[in-house]
Amino acid sequence: MKRMLLLLLLAGTVPGNLMARTLKAVYRVTTSGARTDCPVVIRDVPEWAVSATVTADGETIPAQLDRPLGELAFVADLNAGRNFRVVYSSKPSRRVFPSRVHAQMWLKRPDKTLQAVDTVFSTRDDMYHKLHHHGPAFESEYAAYRVYFDKKQTIDTYGKKHPRLELAETMWYPTDEQMAAGSGYDNLRVFGSVGVGTLKGWDASKRKMTHITDFARREARILARGPVRTIVEMRVEGWRYYGREIAMTSRYILYAGHGEVQVENRIEGDYGGLLFTTGVMKMARHRVERDSDRVAVWGCDFPENDTLKWERESVGLAVAVPSEQIVSRIDDRTSYLFQLTPDKCGRIDYAFGMCWRRSEWFDGLSDEECLARLMESVSEARKPVEVVRVR
Repeated sequence: MKRMLLLLLLAGTVPGNLMARTLKAVYRVTTSGARTDCPVVIRDVPEWAVSATVTADGETIPAQLDRPLGELAFVADLNAGRNFRVVYSSKPSRRVFPSRVHAQMWLKRPDKTLQAVDTVFSTRDDMYHKLHHHGPAFESEYAAYRVYFDKKQTIDTYGKKHPRLELAETMWYPTDEQMAAGSGYDNLRVFGSVGVGTLKGWDASKRKMTHITDFARREARILARGPVRTIVEMRVEGWRYYGREIAMTSRYILYAGHGEVQVENRIEGDYGGLLFTTGVMKMARHRVERDSDRVAVWGCDFPENDTLKWERESVGLAVAVPSEQIVSRIDDRTSYLFQLTPDKCGRIDYAFGMCWRRSEWFDGLSDEECLARLMESVSEARKPVEVVRVR
């Protein structure tokens, strides 16, 4: 065999499968309590690996290797701890798993047709009307969100009646026929508020949020689109904020089996002592629940200005933030807010989520129970999962 391989090498005709490089590893994943579809991220991925197979207890676990990020991600049921076997390979995998998440961004052409794009940028605040649904949108089976590509960069929400993917068909704006067939739709009017979980500037003297108005360049990217997670990123460079020039990257991560979003904000430049704010918007006919590091509202309002066609929607919104980075809890006219400062690495990470009264998985629950479940889910999204390579 060795002699044949040597001859093939000399002839330059070695089959790809004989040259494939592999590495087998076992990881121990632990967490507190039992968690369903718990997100797991492995970061010691070999640089040469282009695919990975994950198994546990004789079962193959759907996974995705996000090569540009150097991360392997999957979701799995955990009860305190579980071992996972990973085989890395230098060959692409032929196995395709059904996607449980989706992301899209559409650029409007001059002839009004749409072009799918993964990256768009501008040096002016002119992208809002150049993009279908005004920015990138992403979804799991349980919720969908979009990020407005404008000075507000606000997060808007889309509720699901049934657990499934819909945006590829509805494109955020379902037809009457699709709605009659059970599709979800945009269920919130964010106006000038924080929406849910948007990180904004903070004007302490006026006690209100500020937007990204003075900048050099802005960019929106879809970094990952499944089958296990989708990652959307918004970046601003040369943001002149309180006499300083900074950059901010906001990364939104949504996993299969989850409606809550994990947010990673990275501030670069002279950010020491700067304050930012996030929270949830105030709605008509709403009530608020808050504790040391969470705020949530349950409200009932129209999702569109056309109040003849649209009915009032009952929606819950929640955010869970790092308590050690909270500086104050000052609300403004539109939103319930936390003011936060970046950590020593320039990070402000948290989680947000939405629930909708029309979602079938909330059938039989009271409004109070729906909101309590939402608050627990955003808190759980911030619980650390320990990943250790054992061999």
